[in-house]
Amino acid sequence: MSKISELLNELCSYPTEREWFEFKENWYEPVQLGEYISALSNAAASLGRNKAYFVWGVHNKTHQITGTIFDPNCDVKNEPLKHFLSRQLSPDLDFSFDEEIINGNKVIVLTIPATKTVPVAFANERYIRIGSSKENLRKYPEKESYLFEVLRHGLPTIENTPS
Repeated sequence: MSKISELLNELCSYPTEREWFEFKENWYEPVQLGEYISALSNAAASLGRNKAYFVWGVHNKTHQITGTIFDPNCDVKNEPLKHFLSRQLSPDLDFSFDEEIINGNKVIVLTIPATKTVPVAFANERYIRIGSSKENLRKYPEKESYLFEVLRHGLPTIENTPS
């Protein structure tokens, strides 16, 4: 079984999407995708995960593999999508797109590293996931403060939490 198949089995085993992964079938909107990358990277860090995922080709309610027509090698106004996203992410993230055919259905997995030093912004705005929703982090100062704390000191433990 491939790494992508193993990952999809794990993600599809959850009853609902989590803060660190999102399912779509054929959805594509480049600006919102950049916002999702910011939100997923920040959420993964705040939850102590190394990576987050955006998956095309999986129905977000049933988690059935349906396939997708999304092409990560497309252009946004004559600029490659990957460059469009990278150019507006700060700090830089080494995200990657992987494609696999599973039971005759094309699946695309965008792997997003968790942020390491400061929250990731897209087009100068920081985002976070709350449940399965993407939100502007500025609207949630306590979540932003917590994320900075995790980035500075790691997830709260008995050793690093003041009594």
